[in-house]
Amino acid sequence: MTINRYFNVAAGGKDFGQTMHIKFWGVRGSIPAPVGTGTITAKIIQAVQRSKGVDLDDPEAVRAYVESLPLEIRGTSGGNTPCVQVLAGGNQIILDAGSGIRELGEDLMKGPFGQGQGVAHIFMSHTHWDHIQGFPFFLPAYIKGNRFFIYSPKKSIEEKFTRQQVDQDMFPVRLGDMSARIEFITMGPEGVDLDGVKVRSLMLPHPGGSHAFRFDSGGKTLIYATDGEYRDLSDESLRYFLNFFQDADALIFDSMYTFGESKDKEGWGHSTSLMGVDLAVQTGSRNLILFHHEPTYSDEKLMEILEKTTSYFSLVRQDKDLNVLLATEGLELEL
Repeated sequence: MTINRYFNVAAGGKDFGQTMHIKFWGVRGSIPAPVGTGTITAKIIQAVQRSKGVDLDDPEAVRAYVESLPLEIRGTSGGNTPCVQVLAGGNQIILDAGSGIRELGEDLMKGPFGQGQGVAHIFMSHTHWDHIQGFPFFLPAYIKGNRFFIYSPKKSIEEKFTRQQVDQDMFPVRLGDMSARIEFITMGPEGVDLDGVKVRSLMLPHPGGSHAFRFDSGGKTLIYATDGEYRDLSDESLRYFLNFFQDADALIFDSMYTFGESKDKEGWGHSTSLMGVDLAVQTGSRNLILFHHEPTYSDEKLMEILEKTTSYFSLVRQDKDLNVLLATEGLELEL
């Protein structure tokens, strides 16, 4: 796997061959969590305090210094709610339509979507507000000629999208007034095939129901498993998930709570990074990406969780190799 934070995914017509490209546009859960002035000021102070010996009159030296700083000081993990972009088999695939889809839309407008020639497949894990709230602000959906196929195992998916924009007291533009062609597709148990990208779904334990998706293309496998809680740890119950997660190149996993908080918030429908490690080890997954971060967690807190998760893996690894990553806005992976 290659990590690339600067890969331009807006360009159209690129031949992606046998690889999968993944980019994170929104990684928080529940509600957007923008960084405030106080947090930015604290980051600047830390950066200045560490700059001893740096030639601040040399732009290149300053750039090198800033880029050497840890993410929690030089930047942020991001505050948008879930949206992940996947490029595979020549397909533009979008996972969930949280607030992160707004910035994805602005990026897509630089390519074919800006000329009304774009086609994308949107897979919805579920329609809790943090996973759907960005769609009314998705610019490519307002461009005539663009086509969007929205998939869900739930038969009511079109009604959910329509209801979000039906009352002009709540939002001024109705779904039917968007100029792009939008089609809703109910996924059956056999899944769907997007010209060689096989997509299957699995119901996860979550209030109202949520679905994980498995994408298989060119010998690579991506699992998107946000919003799930794994309370029943019996072999029979876990086998249901293990079979679906088996042998993934990348597992994007709901790790919203710490272990202690998961006990206090039992029944809220979310998991922990430690459960993600356990499932990844048992299924032979090669990369675990911690996702759907608690909105109150600071960047420092998230890095602490990443460090503790990596330490936990060292205790339970069973001679397995696993790369543990923290999902951050702008993070790009190539499988």
